[in-house]
Amino acid sequence: MSDTDPRSRRVVVPGVRWLRFPRRLEGEYRDYQCQEAVESFRVNAFYILLLYMLLITGIYALAPEQIRGWWLSTYIWVGIIVLVAGLLAQVRALDRFFPLYAGVGSFLAVALSVAIPGFMRDSGAIQLAHVSVIYALVIIYAMVGLRFTVAVLAGWGGGLVGALIAEKLGQGLDWQVLHRTYTGISLLGMFLCYSSEVRDRLLFFNQRQLQRQQRRTQALAERLHRLSREDSLTGLANRRFFDEAFDREWRRCKRSGQPLTVMLVDVDRFKAYNDHYGHLQGDLCLQKLSAEFHRYSRRGGDLVARFGGEEFVLLYPETDEVEAQQLASRLCRSVRSLAIPHADNPQMNEVTVSVGVATMIPGDRHSAGDLLEAADRALYLAKQGGRDDWRIYQAPPAVRLVKERKNDEGER
Repeated sequence: MSDTDPRSRRVVVPGVRWLRFPRRLEGEYRDYQCQEAVESFRVNAFYILLLYMLLITGIYALAPEQIRGWWLSTYIWVGIIVLVAGLLAQVRALDRFFPLYAGVGSFLAVALSVAIPGFMRDSGAIQLAHVSVIYALVIIYAMVGLRFTVAVLAGWGGGLVGALIAEKLGQGLDWQVLHRTYTGISLLGMFLCYSSEVRDRLLFFNQRQLQRQQRRTQALAERLHRLSREDSLTGLANRRFFDEAFDREWRRCKRSGQPLTVMLVDVDRFKAYNDHYGHLQGDLCLQKLSAEFHRYSRRGGDLVARFGGEEFVLLYPETDEVEAQQLASRLCRSVRSLAIPHADNPQMNEVTVSVGVATMIPGDRHSAGDLLEAADRALYLAKQGGRDDWRIYQAPPAVRLVKERKNDEGER
């Protein structure tokens, strides 16, 4: 079932509440979330460090003088953890490891924060130390950008290790105070972190759906655009695209004074071919011929198009009559070399083509239609001459025009 299928929402949306998408989608989400989190942490690390400095300064000022040195030398390690994590976040090559180093850093910061009160005797100092636990948990659940499961492991795992250290190596913990600070803030932080990830997952899923829909719309638009300019059977340009290109090249050659050549190609006795072999084989024949014709459009402005039915047109900018004749001769030979059987073609018993060629240097005395009409006349001559051949259009001699003008003057 596709992710874009409306039914998929019944699969995906419940997974949002359980913080677990289907496998492939989950992998994409984790990559997305990791990148978003590390980009945010690059900035947040500075504010976290600043918040830590304010916290440590305030507690240092309120702590009893006899423990200030010890407390500072111990708690400064939390600042070092934040600093190291912030520096690692600046290295983009390590972005994919962000959940690892940020999770481990959070784990150590919580463990250290929870353990410190267990080594204090002064009740006021102990309460101040518990304030640092609150700060640490708020930062981990709300500012680091860890996924819910990683944040929970860091928060509760670090708290458990810190409590064990305080009980085994220190004076023990005031569990009543610990529950009012560590446990309460942990539950609140979990709720906030969970709600944030649910929103984040829904946003990711909706964005992904929108992107997929946009890609589908774009692909459909491109396909429609291609179909409007491409012949569906042969894959060549269609008549509409040829007309646009022909008009463009005519104007360009007119500006540059370069010749423009058009070849009209007609498959000999193609109706008889269809009647004998069937329309399916007729389509296959046209496809083979189209592939061969396509080989004759290698330069930038060259174009091969299906003109209609079994008729094709080739456009050659900046091609003179000599080159055009060579191309037409090669084209006829290439079609014969395909050796496509044609039982109703008495000349060769193979598929052959007739080619009409016309070349002009565009100017004010002629139009693009004149060039196309000239190629059509040449094609008619090629067919009249027995097919399987080419003819090039020859303009009527100028002498004839002069004679007609003289006769007109005599009549006057």
